[in-house]
Amino acid sequence: MLSPKKGWEVRVESRPMTSANPLSSPAPWNLVASEYAVEVAPVFAWFAQKAIDLALLSPGARVLDVAAGPGTLSFLAARNGARVTAIDFSPAMIEKLRERASTETVAVESQVGDGQALPFADASFDGAFCAFGLMFFPDRVLGFRELLRVLVPGGVAVVSSWASEDGDTWRNLIWGAVREHMPNLPLGGSAPPLGNADDCRQEMTAAGFEDVEVHEFAHTLPAMTTRQAWAWMVRATAPIALLRQRLGPTEWASFEACILARLIEAFGEESHDMRRRANLSVGRKRGAGA
Repeated sequence: MLSPKKGWEVRVESRPMTSANPLSSPAPWNLVASEYAVEVAPVFAWFAQKAIDLALLSPGARVLDVAAGPGTLSFLAARNGARVTAIDFSPAMIEKLRERASTETVAVESQVGDGQALPFADASFDGAFCAFGLMFFPDRVLGFRELLRVLVPGGVAVVSSWASEDGDTWRNLIWGAVREHMPNLPLGGSAPPLGNADDCRQEMTAAGFEDVEVHEFAHTLPAMTTRQAWAWMVRATAPIALLRQRLGPTEWASFEACILARLIEAFGEESHDMRRRANLSVGRKRGAGA
């Protein structure tokens, strides 16, 4: 994991650009859909397989993938024998999912829709997943309750969220700088949404799920230099893509030069391993007659 040189801190002069959570609308996700499908999906695939393993669903199970993005978990579940329906509020993400579906040997149904108001009848699915999406919902209570509503009695849901980044100076540095422009960005710092196990357990239980368990997993990404890691984030990270669009070419060039210089000052130019930690929260709907 990246560790900064001693005596370094970031200071970026800027102005707030929005008062709303910038990740709670489709706009930033539409911006990165193409790169996201190519570059971020392989990272998510490792966590997606862990989520599928935890669900213990039988072949032929009816599965809903909420905030499906380009279908990383959807296609893994389908290859495991599930009948999968995917939904995402980003039209560009669903377009990428459908492009992939045209080349896959398994079928995934898909549609654009809101995870806080799922367009499905009660008790429609045996299992439901939401991988790194529900943590950004404007109303997480509704998100959890909608997952519960569409499950059959005894059905299982697995919700993935990034774990707290207390010791991850690399990401805290970047998100701290980005938050100077987008102050409600829910990333970085010690308390991201659903960042610790207690919050995950409490929110999922409060929505009505039973037997909630939270599992933490860590995955090491391929080594990258500081410049490569920053370029990867610029290409495929939604809030950074949105900030780039909002700043425009001149201000973005100044911002990027400042951040990259500070990253190199803090971490050097050499290659580093980068790790991601995630909470996978598993809960069940009360069984019939319970």
